[in-house]
Amino acid sequence: MARPEKYQIIKRIAPEHLNGEADLFVAGEDLTVAKARAFERNLMFVRMRYRGFTVAEASAASGMTEPTAYEVQRRWNESGFAGLVPGYTGGPKARLTDEQKAKIRSALELQPMDTRSVRLLIKHDYGVDYTEKQVHIILKRLGLHHARPYPGDHRRPDDAEARLKKTSAMLWMV
Repeated sequence: MARPEKYQIIKRIAPEHLNGEADLFVAGEDLTVAKARAFERNLMFVRMRYRGFTVAEASAASGMTEPTAYEVQRRWNESGFAGLVPGYTGGPKARLTDEQKAKIRSALELQPMDTRSVRLLIKHDYGVDYTEKQVHIILKRLGLHHARPYPGDHRRPDDAEARLKKTSAMLWMV
């Protein structure tokens, strides 16, 4: 004899209305593509649970893990359709504002610096300690490039010969 399920799904609406009311809910929400896909997956799971599938069967068919499926079922039981919408927040907030990044860019326009110097500048001026790799990523996103000032470059500074020594550092330039 099989064990009875520990967590039952609450049938908030009639199964025949599950599709129509979901469409009305989605029409009223401003969902991104990723959230809409996750909502559809979660709705498929709920439909299968309504039809009598176990959590393990419904989770496998809808492509989610069992712990996630139990979480989706708990949210459905508490909130209905609103519980099926994932709570993606977009990640953590940036530690530097856009204005601070613009100031760093303008500082590099005046005086090219290497990655280590930019990292120290950010730490000193804004109190944010990034790794050199993250500083590199930020500067690339600001549209800067990393190069030695070669003589044929149209962005060549006046003192290119002095900077071109083999021991010269790679600098960030606009």
